[in-house]
Amino acid sequence: MGRYGDELRRITRAQGGAPAPEPTEPDPPASGHRRHVLLVAAAIVVVLAGVGWVIVRQLMADSKLQDCVMSGRKNCAPVEIDSAGR
Repeated sequence: MGRYGDELRRITRAQGGAPAPEPTEPDPPASGHRRHVLLVAAAIVVVLAGVGWVIVRQLMADSKLQDCVMSGRKNCAPVEIDSAGR
């Protein structure tokens, strides 16, 4: 917590406050299950970010098309013609 937190705990105990906490053992290192859960969560975040990116790109393209149509133009959407079929 820091210097001030340690000092505050010491003063509180000296005034008859809470008893000194029992020393606890440090947390064990992350188990295999925890790592698996974190990996799955990271994969989900990456997939959601990718889907969001695709949606944003589509919305931008639709917005450009809508702006073109609203400005009164008639050739906004390109029509693809197969050159081999001519």
